Amino acid sequence: MGNVYLIPGLRMGPSSIKWIVDHASADLYDTKTDADRFTFREIVAHMADWEPILLSRMKQTIDNPGSILTPIDEGQRAIDLRYGETDPTVEATLWISLREATIRFLEENGPGNWEKSVVHPERGVQTLYDMANLELGHDAYHIEQLLHFLP
Repeated sequence: MGNVYLIPGLRMGPSSIKWIVDHASADLYDTKTDADRFTFREIVAHMADWEPILLSRMKQTIDNPGSILTPIDEGQRAIDLRYGETDPTVEATLWISLREATIRFLEENGPGNWEKSVVHPERGVQTLYDMANLELGHDAYHIEQLLHFLP
């Protein structure tokens, strides 16, 4: 892996969102910037909830290369797990610790396995390296979304 920014970048996503949570007004937690997107509260819950899912997909990539990932309906999961009832401060703190587990996994298992791949039914072939980089993009997408809640 030649991306020296991958691991530091993976650490920055959760800490950036924790900073936003710490500086946002709780009055905004249940508002949306777009009717088709999560509320502030739901975004933070989504990030914490998806971290173990992404880690399990990375483990599947190493343990069972070529296998097919199971797609998950994000919107339905948000309803089923009641993202709208969560505490963003708790979820942001939880996400930081969950991301550290992902980082440890990648530091220990990434070398020699970056090119192993699985198939996502909607996105096609994804390598372990693709998945780690996908997390960076996913973080940035939701950080940008959360920034719209700040004054």
